[in-house]
Amino acid sequence: MGIFNLKRDKILTGAILAVSVAGVLYFGTMAVRDNAKKNQQNPFAYDIKSYKASDADLIHYSEVGRIPIQLPKVSGIAVGPDDRIYVSGNDSVLVFNNDGTMQSSFFTNVPVHCLAVDNNNDLYLGMGDHVEVYDQEGIKQASWESLGEEAIITSIAISVKSVFVADAGNEIVWKFDKSGTRLQRIGDKNEAKDVPGFIIPSPYFDVAVDPDGFLWVANTGRHSLENYSVDGNFRTSWGEFGMEIRGFSGCCNPSHFALLEDGSFVTSEKGLARVKIYNRIGNLVSVVAPAEQFIEGTVGLDLAVDSAQKIYVLDPKQKLVRIFAKKKI
Repeated sequence: MGIFNLKRDKILTGAILAVSVAGVLYFGTMAVRDNAKKNQQNPFAYDIKSYKASDADLIHYSEVGRIPIQLPKVSGIAVGPDDRIYVSGNDSVLVFNNDGTMQSSFFTNVPVHCLAVDNNNDLYLGMGDHVEVYDQEGIKQASWESLGEEAIITSIAISVKSVFVADAGNEIVWKFDKSGTRLQRIGDKNEAKDVPGFIIPSPYFDVAVDPDGFLWVANTGRHSLENYSVDGNFRTSWGEFGMEIRGFSGCCNPSHFALLEDGSFVTSEKGLARVKIYNRIGNLVSVVAPAEQFIEGTVGLDLAVDSAQKIYVLDPKQKLVRIFAKKKI
């Protein structure tokens, strides 16, 4: 997934509301301070410094490599079945070998915001309001129907028979077959079936299919990961809000996630940028990269995992793919 120019008031309004109270308090306090005691500290200041460091005993990964990305903006990352690395940005897709050397690239004419790769190395690209399919040579095979004026496609996940498309604008996950036929909406609020409905305040809305074939969705406004059958039936969820390391911070996190082969979750956050691992039932297992390893203001840490279970973190602030591997004990 990635950040791109928003045209929809709904998401912009949600993001503004998330900070408005803090903003009013901050500027109100500043006015009083300027007119009175200028050395008085702001009691409402939002200080996250104490949450940036992580217990060293929790950090089980180390950074083992970096791949510079020569694009003005970067937005998405995926790893194919042969461990080739695909990075999207602007109107381009770059393809790297597993050793980090660039193999090829191709242009798409319109911005690519997210991407996924199937077992045949076909690429499914999120182009704002629709999906396009390209082969591994960069030749366009299909352009699917638009999901409407409100659509903002932020993530794509592929199962054996289906393609799941996260649409942050419409706050829904769409299910397609491999030919591009739209089959179903997943995640509509349904109190009778205990489906909470998605709350997506900003353009971060991720999906993935786990090793057992079930669909997982990041309900960012609820700080949770939700599990659905491929037919769209809600099964379970986990996650909690919290600035502490075990929780998800900010207005809308986790912004991205990926799955390891044992079904564990790799998650990333924006605001307080950090990458962590949770087990299958949502218990924190380890930290991949604490917030102190990222530049202030880093957002859009898309994630991917290769066959050796190395973790690839797309760092848009530094225009890097950062590669992390588990430390040897």
